[in-house]
Amino acid sequence: MIQTDLTIIDANEDLIKELALQALGLPKQNLNDAFLKDISGNSGAKTLLFILNETPRCIIKIVSGGGIFDSHPFTTERVQAAAQVMRESGIAPPVLMRGSDFHIEASAGISVMKDFFHFDHDLATPKAIAELMAQLHNAPIDWYTPLKERFLQRDQKLYRILNDLPEYFPCWCLPWSGFDTGMLVLGVGNPNPETAQTLLRLEIESGVYEKVMSCEAFSPKTAAGKRQVVIHNDFKPDNILRHPETGQLTAIDYDLVQVGPAIVEFGLPYMMWLGSRFTSFEFRKNFIKDYLIASEYPHSEADVRAMMLDCEVNTIVAFPGLLANIYDAEVPLLRGLAHPTAKSGYLASGPDASPTGLELVDLLAEAVTKVRADEALIDRCLHDGLVCTLFNENAFGSEPLYSWLKEMQKNRMLRLFGIAETDDGELYVSEHARK
Repeated sequence: MIQTDLTIIDANEDLIKELALQALGLPKQNLNDAFLKDISGNSGAKTLLFILNETPRCIIKIVSGGGIFDSHPFTTERVQAAAQVMRESGIAPPVLMRGSDFHIEASAGISVMKDFFHFDHDLATPKAIAELMAQLHNAPIDWYTPLKERFLQRDQKLYRILNDLPEYFPCWCLPWSGFDTGMLVLGVGNPNPETAQTLLRLEIESGVYEKVMSCEAFSPKTAAGKRQVVIHNDFKPDNILRHPETGQLTAIDYDLVQVGPAIVEFGLPYMMWLGSRFTSFEFRKNFIKDYLIASEYPHSEADVRAMMLDCEVNTIVAFPGLLANIYDAEVPLLRGLAHPTAKSGYLASGPDASPTGLELVDLLAEAVTKVRADEALIDRCLHDGLVCTLFNENAFGSEPLYSWLKEMQKNRMLRLFGIAETDDGELYVSEHARK
């Protein structure tokens, strides 16, 4: 690996391309045949794909310090440690060059994304994707233990709330618990760090943070879902690449990698590409079975069914789940309180909001408990999705919960669960998702 003291945050395109060629061991004569493609997400870090003769060759990641993912030293330390484990486990590509504010890593190939919500299964079969997830979950986890302890010690209020909770609780999902940096990660349209800190402070002061984090109803019941593994936390089509020669799949983008209960990995996929909006029941059943087999866990029909139910329940508290902020209409946990990302005129930010965030936690927990106690209801949730079933069946008779779901529908905050803005309308897809 090449080490340099250079910074490239304000560098021109030709200099960046020259560095990429140097990292690859190629002469400058190739400069005219190369170009850079900006593939940055919403994290604040700038990510460029270096393409030479129409072939992706390496990725340049530049730290800006302006976004949630790269504005705190804990994040930098965690991402670097996670990436090293990924490389040692054969999942991440090697780093070719490291500078003061950037690194260049080899390209792992071409994207297997068909569109924002679908894989191209000619490039990556469902079985291969399930096996990649299992490989990721088989990576060493001891690197995270000292980091987690330091994260908890950062804020004594959060330490008091979280320290004694079981390690399999979904509360350990970093993006929306914020215990590492004191900032929430809220999906598309991430707020700036100051706003993210304010949102977390309001959740703590209102008591809703402790209430949702300590809620047993949202935790997994299966051994496979409870076990501690390396979590990618953003396992979606545009983060999976396929090597053009070997066919090997690789997961990229380690901004959110941590260690936590395996079930955390499934909440986002069940909302974005693996859920009932995008796949059939048989597809999901086969995917979970392939994952359990690759993970060397029991995979009978009952085992698969139990794991699928854990996955559905996890969508309630997934990033960016029903209890987080989706597209900036509101943060449901803060309903009833004025908060920075609630849009003007939305009922959620006023004192008349009903149910409140505190009430929502109880209502959703009651709904999950009702599902787990009813085999027929479980069947419907596994086939149609828990959130979709909750919506279609009038929140199982809970008037306040259903009124909130209808309000979320009107505010276009249920789109990832396959619920349109109006009952007979087309499903809204954001510009970000279209891209």
